[in-house]
Amino acid sequence: MITFIVLNYMDYFETMETVKEILNLDGVKNIVIVDNGSPNDSYRKLQEFSCDYKMITVLKIHKNLGFAKGNNVGYRYAVKELCSKFVVVLNSDIRIDQKDLIYRISRSYRKYSFDIMGPDIVTISNEKHQNPLDWDMPSIKQLQRKINILNVKILLRPMYWIRWNLFGFINKKRKIQNVYSHRIESSRINVPLHGSFYVFSPAFIELNQEACFYEKTFMYMEAQILYWQAQKKHYTLVYDPEIVVHHVDDASTDMTFTNRYKKAMFSNKALLQSTKVFIELMRGE
Repeated sequence: MITFIVLNYMDYFETMETVKEILNLDGVKNIVIVDNGSPNDSYRKLQEFSCDYKMITVLKIHKNLGFAKGNNVGYRYAVKELCSKFVVVLNSDIRIDQKDLIYRISRSYRKYSFDIMGPDIVTISNEKHQNPLDWDMPSIKQLQRKINILNVKILLRPMYWIRWNLFGFINKKRKIQNVYSHRIESSRINVPLHGSFYVFSPAFIELNQEACFYEKTFMYMEAQILYWQAQKKHYTLVYDPEIVVHHVDDASTDMTFTNRYKKAMFSNKALLQSTKVFIELMRGE
């Protein structure tokens, strides 16, 4: 049995659109929606939406635990309550055109015996490809330098306010970083994978019953930390271009922060916290 985990925060409409895509897939599946402490009517709306589908479970968290902890709540339920063979953790803004996705996941596992797999992820806004991540493992010194830069950005909050509120009209379209203009046609082994869509295999689940993500981050760097942990534990990560999904990108944070200045400040603080956590993890190995 395969279970899909969808983490929701406020944007229940986007989440329901993603769940509809999963419902249309061929094959037997379960879906676990985790409402991550949304302060609006998300939980009620998602319950009403899912009441006619026995394969959907809606879980309620009473406060926002962040990306890692929130998804781990769904992962534990899928593993311990649903006895899932595969667990797919995907963002609430993913679109799936391949109706045989479940078959393709099984085929990929038979071919590569992966622990964690990521597909070709194509951005809807500009048709860029987000997998595999174009990223090298940083040193502690490089992460410390990143912390210094983020601290400066946080101190310069007034400059950000001027940029977004007075000059924001100059560049309304956000540039998506670390993407490819072309599809990586061949599979890649043991590469970092984008965090919007992961497939965790029976081999991974057997060794990780409680969590798929390191829980001390709130948001950001989950993919980098997962890659670091996978290397330490000798897990096999696979990018499989035969599986393709589409990504709206940042729907949840766009819903939360309509003000671009506030979103930038939140992102900087969350990234700062996650970078500090990564350094602590590396030092404690």
